[in-house]
Amino acid sequence: MNPDTHALAGAHAVDAVTDEERRSFELHLEECADCRAEVAELRATAAALAADTELTPPPALRGSVLSAISRTRQLSPITDGGSSASAPTDASASSDEQDTEAQEADAVGQTDELAARRTSWRPWLAAAVAAAVLAFGAVVWQPWDDAPAQITATDQILRAPDAERVSLPMDGSEITIVRSPAKRQAVFVADDMPAAPAGKAYQLWLDLPGKGMVSAGMIPTAGSSVTVMLTGDATAATGAGITLEPAAGSTQPTSDPVALFAFT
Repeated sequence: MNPDTHALAGAHAVDAVTDEERRSFELHLEECADCRAEVAELRATAAALAADTELTPPPALRGSVLSAISRTRQLSPITDGGSSASAPTDASASSDEQDTEAQEADAVGQTDELAARRTSWRPWLAAAVAAAVLAFGAVVWQPWDDAPAQITATDQILRAPDAERVSLPMDGSEITIVRSPAKRQAVFVADDMPAAPAGKAYQLWLDLPGKGMVSAGMIPTAGSSVTVMLTGDATAATGAGITLEPAAGSTQPTSDPVALFAFT
């Protein structure tokens, strides 16, 4: 497995690749079960973070941050440290030169102290940012920030003006494929989808002219809500399907489809 190609898994999962990288990686996906599983997991995580449910932070977050700041020892102000006394007007030239050198040394010392302070702040700031990212699942949030969240890649497909929806019932639940030809991609959405049997997983396929069923990624563990971006260019696809495959996925369908979606 080419490490450079494998490294594109994360970027591909959030649609942060160029067209050339996308084509190259999708060819790689057909042969690499590890990458297919990784992309499916990353997309499931991104979909969970992009859920429409408003994210309510713990009420104590801002208080705990301010409390941590209040317990952090503040550095004392920088003082001149120099004497206000004036040198005698009849001081020798060598004495004047010494005074000038001392003043320059004081200035350099103050500059070095400022630099040292800035350096000492950086680890604390980095730790604070890292803690915020981990606490909110890689979503940076500020209690006092009312700006709307950025629209995700899946939301762009679901809200596209040309979005085409095809829904089917499945064991008491509803499963849907939403395709946007203008965006060249499709999204799978399910509510209360039944879990796959032990050792198996649901795999998505795009029906492409001249190629047949081409893998479009794995569906993560079923739950109350599942949203997955299909891999591959869905523009020319005439339909999509779902099959039960080994947990790592297959390069071609190995079982009868549990669902078939026809695009118009």
